[in-house]
Amino acid sequence: WLKSIAAMERKKPLAIFLLAALIALGPLGIGFGSKQAAPVDSSSSKDHDVRLLGLRSSQLFPVTNLSLVSWFFLIFFPRWRKLQQVVLIGPMVNAVVYAAVAFLAARNPHAPAVDFSSLEGIRTMFADADACFAGWLHYCVFDPLIGFGEVLDSRQLKVPHLLVVPCLLMTMLAGPVGFLMYMSLRSIVLWTKDDFHFNVQ
Repeated sequence: WLKSIAAMERKKPLAIFLLAALIALGPLGIGFGSKQAAPVDSSSSKDHDVRLLGLRSSQLFPVTNLSLVSWFFLIFFPRWRKLQQVVLIGPMVNAVVYAAVAFLAARNPHAPAVDFSSLEGIRTMFADADACFAGWLHYCVFDPLIGFGEVLDSRQLKVPHLLVVPCLLMTMLAGPVGFLMYMSLRSIVLWTKDDFHFNVQ
C-alpha cells in the first residue's frame, strides 16, 4: 500500500487534474452529501442584506469546497514535501471569508440577537443564513487543521497511514468522532511501543 502511495506521488499530472476538478466543481455546489436545496423565499427573509464583493452568503457558499482540496492531499499525499502549503490554502481562504462575513453580519441591523447562554438562542442565531454560513465556514477552517495535525503526529510516531485514513475520513464527516478515533489509535500505538518496544513502521 505504501508503494502505491509513492507511485501516486510521482504522478503529479494526475494530482493536478484531480485538484483542478475539485476546484471546478466548487462553483456548481457539488460536495459531500449535497442535495438540491429548496428555494428560499427572499421576500420573507431578513438575512440577505450581508454582501461580500456583491455576493450573498448563498452565492459565496461554494468557496467552502476548497476544504476538499486539503482533505484530498491529507488522505492521498501525506508525505508530500509541499503538503503544508497546499493544505493551508483552504483554511486560510475560508478564514478570510469567515472574518469578512462575521464583520458584515455584526453590522447588519436585521441580524438576530446572539444569545450563547441557551440552546434556543443558538438555534435562533443559526436560523439566519449569514450566521449559518459563518458556522459552516468555521467547520471548514478547523476540521482540515485537525486532520493536518493527525497526519503530522502520525508521521512523527510512524503510524501506518492506512490506519490514519479512516480517522481522517471521520474527522472530515464528523469531526469530534474522527478526533477521538485518532486519539484512540495514537494511544494504542504508544502503548504498543512502550510495553513491547515495537517500532511501528
